[in-house]
Amino acid sequence: MSLGDRCVGVGHVARWTRSRQLATCGVALVVTAIMAGCGASSHAEAPSAEDAVVAVKRAAKVAPTTPGWNWPEMPTSSSPYSKDAGGDPSPTRDPLTAKLYRQLRGLDLIGSAGSRWQDESKLAHLVVEQWSSTADAHAAMPAYREYAHGWAKAAGDVSDEVVTGLGDEAWRVSARGYSEEVTYKWRRENLVLEAHIQCLTTCRSDLDKAARAWVDAIDEEARRPTA
Repeated sequence: MSLGDRCVGVGHVARWTRSRQLATCGVALVVTAIMAGCGASSHAEAPSAEDAVVAVKRAAKVAPTTPGWNWPEMPTSSSPYSKDAGGDPSPTRDPLTAKLYRQLRGLDLIGSAGSRWQDESKLAHLVVEQWSSTADAHAAMPAYREYAHGWAKAAGDVSDEVVTGLGDEAWRVSARGYSEEVTYKWRRENLVLEAHIQCLTTCRSDLDKAARAWVDAIDEEARRPTA
C-alpha cells in the first residue's frame, strides 16, 4: 500500500491472511465484484514461483531513470524480498486505508520487495508484489487505483488515466497542488508493480514523462528472462 509513499516499510503495511483474508501494500475488490467490472488479462499462465521471486527482486532495485534529475546513487532505504507473514492488518483510523483492507480480503499475496530514493527536493518509491495467481493480482488492481485516487485528492487537482503500452491494467494517478506527485501501477501476470515520484520542490521537468522513463526501465527488468 505504498501509494503516495504512505507505506512505511515498503510493501509491508497491509497484511492479509493467506487462506482467509490476505492482503498487502496494495488493494483489490472482492473477486466477484472486480471480475464483473474489469476484464481479466488474456495471459492465463503466471511465471513459476521461483521465476517470479527473481523478477520481483530485480525489478525492485531499478533506480530512478529521469534524465537530469540527479537521484542518489544508492537507495536511501530498501526492503528485500520477504514472504507475506499472513495475519490481519493492524487497525487503522484512516477510512481510505480501512476500505482498502476490506477490499483485499480473500486475495493471496505471496511476497514483495521495494526501494526508496530521496533527497531534499524529491522522492521516488518502488514496490513490486508477487500474488499467488494472475486472478488475485488482477482483482487487486481496481482497489489500488481507488486508494491512489483518494489520497491524490488530498494533495490537489487529480488526473486519473489509463496507461497504454505497459503490461496489463496500467494506470497513472497524478496530483498537482501543494506538491506534485504521480503514481504508476501496472500488472504482469501475477506481479503488481508500482512506481511513485513526488517533487518536494519544483519539478525539474514534466513529472509524468520523467516517471514514465523510470517505469519503462522497471518493466523491462521485470520482463527480462530469468535464465
